[in-house]
Amino acid sequence: MSSSNLPLHDFPSHQPLTGAARPSSQFVTASKEIGFVKGSLYGPPGTGKTTVMAMLLIYLSKTYHSSAPVAWLASEKGVDFVLDFFKAEGVPLMVSRSRSFVDLRSATRDAREAGCCAIGVDSITHFWQELFTEGMKAKGPRLQKIMRIKEEWNPFSQDFQDSPVHFLVTGRLGFNWEEAEVQNEQTGEITKEVSRGGSKIKAEGDFGHEPDLEIEMSSVEDPDFMRWEKVKGKNRKTFRSQMIHVATLKKSRVWALNGKAFTWRDQPGYKAGYYKTVAECFKPHFDQINIGGSHNVMANTVGSSVLFQPGSDQSNYEFQIKRTIALENWDATMAAIAGGQTKDSIRQRGIIGTSITGTRSRTEFERQSLTVIERQLEILLALETRLKEANYTPDKPLADRELGNCIAMAVKDVENPEHKEITLMEAMLGESVARARGPQPVVAAIDQARELA
Repeated sequence: MSSSNLPLHDFPSHQPLTGAARPSSQFVTASKEIGFVKGSLYGPPGTGKTTVMAMLLIYLSKTYHSSAPVAWLASEKGVDFVLDFFKAEGVPLMVSRSRSFVDLRSATRDAREAGCCAIGVDSITHFWQELFTEGMKAKGPRLQKIMRIKEEWNPFSQDFQDSPVHFLVTGRLGFNWEEAEVQNEQTGEITKEVSRGGSKIKAEGDFGHEPDLEIEMSSVEDPDFMRWEKVKGKNRKTFRSQMIHVATLKKSRVWALNGKAFTWRDQPGYKAGYYKTVAECFKPHFDQINIGGSHNVMANTVGSSVLFQPGSDQSNYEFQIKRTIALENWDATMAAIAGGQTKDSIRQRGIIGTSITGTRSRTEFERQSLTVIERQLEILLALETRLKEANYTPDKPLADRELGNCIAMAVKDVENPEHKEITLMEAMLGESVARARGPQPVVAAIDQARELA
């Protein structure tokens, strides 16, 4: 029976199997629960990725964390050229020089143990390349090795999002490659060509979805830059090359920033406080999140693995199996009690089915909730036990009245397990005595009180 035919209340419960306490609803009043910046910067060489990341990290440390230390995972030598920025601003910089993905995976833990408020990775491309290279050395089909590599990468992506530290990474410029169909104008033949699409960070394919702030860096020559120089004793206007660094917001979850671009000219040297000039361009993003508050990107809920456990109470597949098992056990038990096509068997099946389920319709019976069907099956199994005690056999059917007594006793057996100790003869004897004495309201009231007790 398909799940679409089931009544609404009959779908499996979504309560945790662990038995842990849980609110009556998974939904609560919304509040900001992103407390740390997660960002990426990528672009061609020399565009200022490392420099901008350094200034952002200094800004976050000084503005929100009282100049707490910053961790820097360096896969290239750019950190040596920004170290003086941190010294000038009084922000301790902790460095680890590595290209091993194992070190990247443990960076959050080690940074927090060192008391750092933020992590910078320069550049994440090297860590992805190292993991990919080592993974492809393993034995097996190429596709299987790639899937294994992605499985190893995924915990880092999750940690990047969930970790209670600011996490910024730089990466090299990559591109999305798209396959397009091109028709030859002369022959009409259609061929497929690969063309370069949009830009992205050069790392694992899905990593671009993780940062909340994605910045593409580029640079152009400043056409307006000029200087006056003396040439043969005369002042002459000359042009010298100066770069303008451009930061384009390719992704921002803050409307005030999305799609914006910011520019900065080359500077002759770093001056204390200059980090604010760069970092405050992105202040709308910092203001939008809950820096200093809780960071709960993804709540600790029951994972979907519970759906694939045998006998799971939350799996719709397992739920349908339980339903099928219950119906099959009902049919098998009914066949054992009153099988066959004789008039007596058909009549007794009707009495049993109607007495227990309250309906003669098979469809109506099957449309009941699984809980109700399992309860009715339990009564039927108790009835089978009672009939065996009475030495009942299908070829010697009981009288309708005796069968009714057995059904009533089976119901009581399920409701009160202690009732199983009363035999059918004892129950019938009690009924005969009560019938001979007539109505006994006082005794009935006492008996009812005892049953309730």
